[in-house]
Amino acid sequence: MTKAVFRKMAMPQGDVLIPTDEDGRDMVRALKSMKDVIVDVHAARNPRHHRMLFLLFKKLEDGGAWEGDMDSLLDWMKFATGHVRTVIDHNGQVHTVPKSIAFESMDQAQFSRWFSRVLFVICERLLQGHSWEALRDEIVEVTDGRFEAQRKAA
Repeated sequence: MTKAVFRKMAMPQGDVLIPTDEDGRDMVRALKSMKDVIVDVHAARNPRHHRMLFLLFKKLEDGGAWEGDMDSLLDWMKFATGHVRTVIDHNGQVHTVPKSIAFESMDQAQFSRWFSRVLFVICERLLQGHSWEALRDEIVEVTDGRFEAQRKAA
């Protein structure tokens, strides 16, 4: 399945989706006029929120709260928060595997809920005694500072 990015625009006749990339324009050109289509809409996620997660993980790694690498922390966090799925292999063995947190796999609302669970798990299991609200505020402050510095440098 081809994926493309569209932007919602308000028009006199009602709201419409306008393709913003060549894949989207190709999709629209391939459609027959006045023919119904099925669209799976997935709102874009805030990349800044995604960066916050990995800044948080870096803080855990640098502070000694996690001794593995970022990939192992991400996988552990997926299991700890229940962001997993069950699969059966060709031998009939049942396995639990982590789900993806890629932009196309989780919209902003889903990522926000998962991120809150991540904060809670970190405070319960890795940084006992820390408030998840205080940890969130600290990561937001660091992210805002980096974001502002990058914006000024550009």
